[in-house]
Amino acid sequence: MDYYTQMLDDEAATLSPDDEDYEEKLLDVARSFRTFSEALTQFVCDNGFECAVDDTDGKLAFLKSKFKSAKVPVPREIDEWFVSGKTIKRDTAFQLCFAFGLNVGQTNEFFKKVWFGRSFDCHSIREAVYYYCIRNGMSYEKATDIISRLPKDNKGKVDKEKDVLYTGKIVDFINSAKSEDELIDYISEHYEQFGYNNVTAKEHIQQLWNDISRDNGLAYKEGIAFDKSHNQYHLKSESADDDYVIAPDKNASTWVIYAQILGLDKRQSDEFKTNRSIKPLLENNSLLPSLAQASFPDRDGIEKITHGQHVSHERIRKLMILLEFYTYWARLIVEKKSSHFKSKIIDAERCVDKINRYLLDCGYPELYAGNPYDWIFLWAVNDANPLSAFREYMREIFAAE
Repeated sequence: MDYYTQMLDDEAATLSPDDEDYEEKLLDVARSFRTFSEALTQFVCDNGFECAVDDTDGKLAFLKSKFKSAKVPVPREIDEWFVSGKTIKRDTAFQLCFAFGLNVGQTNEFFKKVWFGRSFDCHSIREAVYYYCIRNGMSYEKATDIISRLPKDNKGKVDKEKDVLYTGKIVDFINSAKSEDELIDYISEHYEQFGYNNVTAKEHIQQLWNDISRDNGLAYKEGIAFDKSHNQYHLKSESADDDYVIAPDKNASTWVIYAQILGLDKRQSDEFKTNRSIKPLLENNSLLPSLAQASFPDRDGIEKITHGQHVSHERIRKLMILLEFYTYWARLIVEKKSSHFKSKIIDAERCVDKINRYLLDCGYPELYAGNPYDWIFLWAVNDANPLSAFREYMREIFAAE
């Protein structure tokens, strides 16, 4: 583990909402996350660049030479890659991996630690070809040649009336494919089934949301336990700021349940109720780096995913993490009949293992402390009461607006 990741892991393990300078430490952590340009600088230094890290011209010349030697077109916007706040398109990230001759494992690591997202989506025709070529040490030129012989992707909703082609089956086939013609024939034969993706992830999120939101479901039960605990310990005051949203109705709306999961009070919920979105709050928030703010789970995303609509990989991954985290700790709260029970180290380990298992099963990278969104949850699980810690973090975000 490098120093950067170790530092963020240490902060996640030690920073407590009870610390005297908690708010300032949170700001320090938020400032410490690498931007894409900083992560890319580390990548080029780890892969042959030997000049000063602040030598932008040198880094650009090094990158351009890599693209040219690998016969990968030099991206037109490359001169902006080391400008703070800039990132690159998903397809450009794959081109960069071809330029550096990365293998499958290295490509996965690049997407996880530099691009901060999912790597190969083999339900994408283009990325299935990329996977085949990178796995077999083929060039970007070969990949584009194969892609030119295939129909274009046309994403839509999965048709449950037909056999679902899961990504795992596609990967298994590609791993066994003996020629590019065999790959082309397979994709052409299953073209309609390449018209959707993230089936496993969407089905899992749909099941999680059903367990949370159904009549007498987890949100309802956790809300009751939360209400009783706060009355019991006299933590609920007459102030509207402390009157937190819970789901007292067995058929509460998506917005109400979402507000409960985040720990919003009624004033905050009402403030954003018109558009049923906290997106304006998250933009340019000092406690939420842009990488965490982008595709942050929202009511709209929940409804689109649970209805099987096409949304981005990142939107799905972030929602899955949030719902897995909430489900794990809410169930313990309901079981213990108290929002104030003290969790154990083994509980935190099991929660992280569970989240990681489902992420990997659905083709997404595991939680990574260098990802500012993931860090929130890796930090929260170390608290004696992880769900309360997460909600306290969200309240700090409101305070930091």
